[in-house]
Amino acid sequence: MSPNKFGSFVTAKRKAKDITLRKMAELLDFSPAYWSDIEKGRRNPPSLHKLEEIAKILLLSDEETDHMIDLASEDRNEIPMDLPEYIKDNPLARAALRKARKKETVEGKRAVTEKAWKQFIQALDEEGGQA
Repeated sequence: MSPNKFGSFVTAKRKAKDITLRKMAELLDFSPAYWSDIEKGRRNPPSLHKLEEIAKILLLSDEETDHMIDLASEDRNEIPMDLPEYIKDNPLARAALRKARKKETVEGKRAVTEKAWKQFIQALDEEGGQA
């Protein structure tokens, strides 16, 4: 199966909050065996809806929640679960991502640098305030 980055992350966060595996499973309406399998990487991480529940239970910050979603999506070998609907509903987001992808494909290297992406993120933060 997967490298289980998600399971390691949520296990550590759960234990830091002194929540037992059984209590976590109960809060999520999962059987303890099923939740244990998720934490141990024997089952895929749950859906985005359940990830949002986990974030609330564990009192995760926005950054921690995004990180958890990225880990869950990576373990599921998927695009981050919180992005497809946004991309689908936003033509400009699709255009920007396609432009970046095509530049890299044509030139055969990273045409859009990390610095450029960071500047883009900073501009978003400055324009609308941080979320």
